[in-house]
This record gives sequence, C-alpha cells and structure tokens, in this order.
Amino acid sequence: MAGCQVRHRRSARMVGVDDGRDAGPARTRPELSIRLFGAFEARQADGAPVAGLGRRSVALLACLAAPQAPWSRDDLAALLWPGRSLRQRRGSLRQELLRLRRALGWPAPAAAASAEFPFGLPIDAGIDVVAFRQTLADPGRGTAAVALYRGDLLQDVRCEPDDPFGDWLMRERAALRQAALDLMLGLLRAGDGSAALARRVLALDPASEEVHRILMRHHAERGDLPRVLEQYRDCAEALRSRHGTDPMPETRALLDAATVALGARPPLPAAAPAGGVTLDWIRRAPDLAPLPQAPGAMALPPVADRPSIAVLPFADLSHDPLARDVLAEGLTEEITNALARLPGFFVVARQSAMAYRGLPVDARRIAAELGVRYLVEGSVEQDGRRMQANLRLIEGRTGQHLWAETGGGPMDDLMAVRDRVVHRLASRLQPRLLQEEIARAVRQPPRDLDAWTWLQRANAVLLRGRHAEALDRVMEPLSRALERDPHYAMALALLSAVHAWRAVSQSVPDPPAEKRLARARAEEALALDPENPFVLVHCAESAIYCAADIDAALRLLELAVARDPNDANGRAMLAHVRRSAGEDPRGSLDLLDEAVRLSPRDPRAFLWHHYANWCHFRLGDLPAMEGACRRSIGLYGRYPLSWIALTSALGLQGRESEARAAATVLRQMRPSFSPDGFYETARHFYGRRFPGQVETEYQALRGALLRAFDA
Repeated sequence: MAGCQVRHRRSARMVGVDDGRDAGPARTRPELSIRLFGAFEARQADGAPVAGLGRRSVALLACLAAPQAPWSRDDLAALLWPGRSLRQRRGSLRQELLRLRRALGWPAPAAAASAEFPFGLPIDAGIDVVAFRQTLADPGRGTAAVALYRGDLLQDVRCEPDDPFGDWLMRERAALRQAALDLMLGLLRAGDGSAALARRVLALDPASEEVHRILMRHHAERGDLPRVLEQYRDCAEALRSRHGTDPMPETRALLDAATVALGARPPLPAAAPAGGVTLDWIRRAPDLAPLPQAPGAMALPPVADRPSIAVLPFADLSHDPLARDVLAEGLTEEITNALARLPGFFVVARQSAMAYRGLPVDARRIAAELGVRYLVEGSVEQDGRRMQANLRLIEGRTGQHLWAETGGGPMDDLMAVRDRVVHRLASRLQPRLLQEEIARAVRQPPRDLDAWTWLQRANAVLLRGRHAEALDRVMEPLSRALERDPHYAMALALLSAVHAWRAVSQSVPDPPAEKRLARARAEEALALDPENPFVLVHCAESAIYCAADIDAALRLLELAVARDPNDANGRAMLAHVRRSAGEDPRGSLDLLDEAVRLSPRDPRAFLWHHYANWCHFRLGDLPAMEGACRRSIGLYGRYPLSWIALTSALGLQGRESEARAAATVLRQMRPSFSPDGFYETARHFYGRRFPGQVETEYQALRGALLRAFDA
C-alpha cells in the first residue's frame, strides 16, 4: 500500500502506514505533544489542549502509533469496526482519519495517495509511544525511555469482552509494560537507578524479589531499620499472594544482616509474623530518636509541571554573636513563605531545607534529594545598624549559578530590603508574573522587628520537639515577642497551640486552665489576622484539642490550605482532621503523601506518620498501622501518642508479648495513662460522632490496651 509525502510548512514524512519505505530520522521540533501512556492527553505547542478528539479518534491514534509494524487499511478497519461490511468499514476509516487529521492540524494527503490510504503519522508528531519505541533502540537513553512511560497504554480506556480493539489494546499494553519493566530492571542492575525507580518497578511487578532486595539495601544504607523490616514484609506478602512461596534465603540473609548492623536483634523465627517489631527494638526505640529527626535523604524526581525551588538556610556572617543565625533563619523563612504564595511555584518547606544548614553538600545532591529544579542560597550580614544580603539562584541539575544579587540597607529598612530580594527572585523565575501578585505574596511584617525575631526563636525551640521541657522553654520567646507587639497574631496563634499541646501532654498541673488560655489566645489571633495560614493552622490545633470542635478545626484548615497550598504541616493537619470528621481515610493518606512530598526532610514528619496510623486503623489495615507507628517512633521515639497507637496495633494483631513491651515503654513515658482514660478522652474528642462505628473502634482499642497493661 503506497504512502504519501505532503508539504505542511516543511516536508513531513508520515509513518504508521504500510508505505514500503524506512522512515529516516527527523529532528524537527514537534508541533504537538500527545500522551498515550497513562491518561490520554493532546496539547498544541503552546500548551493549549486539542479539542475534537472522540474515543474512536483516540483509539485510531493509538493503533497508528503503538504497533511495531504498519497496518494495512482493511486490517485496521476490521479492528475498529468489526460489525460492519467491508465497504462500511472502509468508509468509516476514511471519515475517522479525516476527523483526526483536522483535529490535530496535520496535512491533507496527496491526491495520488488518497485512494490507497489517506493518512499516516508525521514522524515528528510528538507522540510518547513513538518516541518510547525509538528510544528503546538506543542503549544510552534508557532513562529517557523510562521517563516517557507514565502508565499503561490508554489506561483509562476499558477493554470490553469480545471486542477486537480491546483484545489488541490488552496485548499492546502487556508488551509495552514488559518493555518498560525490562528497561527499568536493566537500569537498576547497572546501578543507574534510584529508590524511586525501584518503587516504579514494584508498582508494575509487586513480586519482584530482586527489587525488594534493592530497596532493603537502600533503607539499610540510611540506617532505617523499620523500613527494612517493612520492605521485607511487603516482599513476603507479595510472594505468597502471587506465587504461594516465601522469600529466598538470600533475602532473609539480607534482613538478618541489616538488623545486626543497625543494632537490633535478628528477626524472630519463621513462625513469628514476618517483619514483626522485635522486643529489643521496642525497648531501645525511645533512646534511638530522643528528639524529632528529619527522615533520611533519598533522591526525588523534580516536579515536572511547574518551577520547583528550595530556599537553603542563609549563612549568617553577623559580627554580633547574639544576633547570629536569628536574622538568617528569619530571612530564610520569610523568602520561603513569600515564594510559596506565588501562583505556579512548588516550594519545599523550610523545615526540610534546614536539614542542610552548615553541611558541605554539593548543590546537585541537595536538589536531587529535595526533588527541585532550582536552589536559592545566600548569606546575610548585620554590622551595627546595617544589613547586607547576598543571594544566588542555582540550577539544581548542573549546580550552575544562574543569577546573583547583593542588596542591603539600614536595619530600620530591613523589610524593604527583603521585599526587593523577593521581587527580584520571583521575576527571574516567572517573568510573566504580575507585580501586584508579587506584592500580595509578601506578608506584612509586625510593627517591631524584635517581635519577629523572638517568634523565630520560638519556632526553633519547637522544631526540636514538643516534650515538656520544650513546651516550657518556648514560653519565654513567645512572651518576649508579645511584649514587643501585643497584637502580633502569629505569636498569639503559636502561643495558643503551645497551651493546647501542654494540656494534651498532661505535663502541667492544671490542663483545664491551659485549655482556657489556648482558646482565648486563638480568639485574639483570629480576630487580628483571620486569613493568615500560620494563624489558621495553629488555631485549628486549639479548636480540636481544647474545644473538641472538629467542625471548627476543619473550617480553619480548609481555609489555611486554600490560602497556602504549599504548607506541608497545614496539609497534614487537614488530613488528620478530615479523618477525625469521618471522611474517607484514603483521601487523608493522599494529603499526608502530599505533605511528605512538599517537605521530605521535615522534623515534624513523625506527627504525619502518627496521623497516618489512625487512617490505616480506620481502613482495617493493622500491618500498615503498625508500619506507620514504627516510622513515627523511628523519627521521634519519645512521643507518647505514637506508643499508644503501636501498643494498640500490636495487641489487635494478637502479638501480646510485643504489645506488653510497648505498654511498658508507654507507662514509663506517661505514668498516668490508662486505657479507660484513653477511651473517655476519645468520647469527649469525637462528641456527637462517637456513637456507632467510632465507639466500636475505640472499644476494640481499649480492649487491646487493657490486655497489654493488665498482663
């Protein structure tokens, strides 16, 4: 069957039909971007979506793009219109090709070719499946091919029974999936892959024991024993489900070596639950992480659909030792917050970026571990009453300095200096951003700079934990901030949350008085600045823990996330409150995943894993609940609420000896704790939502706790 050659701005070769010629390389820029892997998408070169493509057009496009050999006209028509006569099929094919060509703006066929076969694909059509097949032939471009494979071919299209196109689509999906899987495995075996790539392989083949071992080694290298154990358990479950077999001796030996190397006793014999928490780990866990820790570093893929950026901690070169680090930390946070409010940016939370303070780490590695395209780094110096800031924008992939600026001015004009820095940075990254949007992004500072400085000191104290000592020490900087500015809403909101945490921790002599103070400070803060995301998130903590008002907390957090979608802790709190309000826990788990992605090295992550364990409990997945508890405790071993959850998870699984060991640790941390008191606290917390399912759940939790404590 003859092919065709047409003119459309330039000569365009056409592929996908049987034209009897080898399609040579074409290196012109495609005018379309068509995704057939995953959810279908077609866009013009300017990003505008292509309109007018029906389901039949998409199916025809997939047929032309996916096969390794060209189609004949009759075979293609029979595949798509099996119930029609030969003449009807040919007419339908001709009309559908015409509609497809018009929708995509592709050239009309030459008259001589139209009688035989009126259409083909331009070789530079910008179709991901075509590019994937071409890239497979180049051994040096494996990573590029993996990036193109975003999911099954037309994954949203259902394959109906007794449908020739459905049968063809299933075969093509399987062939392309296997090609992608082989490619990913080859990269991993060659040492060119990452943990993220290994997880992609497991999404395609959960029973790949080789890849489970790769991830076990990855976690062991980072000292993360709970995740090694969890990976082994996932491997064992997948193998038993798929093949009815247990892990190989090599995998078991790797687990034993990791537990010994990381300071824990080897796992229990095979009769015990695979991957179970050892008694030795339970006894030692509080001392393994006595303060909140940032999760281990791992490479993350950069965000693809918008500029991604991390503001690294500024170096403070001030001569005044009392001012050292305070000014730099405050400026780092303010620039991070300002950028996070700019439309179209993905900004890593300050708490994750702070993990790199003072470390001589290559910029390219930091960008890879935080999953960003750009880094901002700089320094600030205070000399007397003047301040000078140096700022650099770095391309994360190469480490190249793209832009630098030095600015300064009198300390009385510090905020104006900060504003200029933020304006310049935003205009560099997003030139078309309107100036009024930039101006709105920079929140107005408190009237007195000292109040702002004291607030940064308070934040620094709380990032080191919410234990009784920290909750006592943070009162001084907060009081000093409010002495300087009694109407400072952010300080009032944080003080409200601190009173709430003190009441919940039961580390103060009069918890009801702390709750009254928390509610009063929250009312003041909300009256002063009712749309400030920082204020909303912290006042929500008081609403839920001191007023047992889940609905009020939910309203505050919904508004906070709408105002600042890049606030990782706000998203995590929203997940927690939505689950408490009775919403689908799977939605909350998605929000928690987003929080971790926004701030992958956040010292508050132990809380987020704690919120996740109750989501898994609500879903009835006790092993996942236990895994989330272990992750939380692995990051902060002295948070009593995580130990309540772990004791419950172990007891509900019938692992009584481990539950008793966890209860012993919990009793040491909180001597006043009792299962009945826990049950009554839940009754008060949930209020009108308690009768019914929630009450049944907490009766089961109380029973598990009573068995662990009474043994």
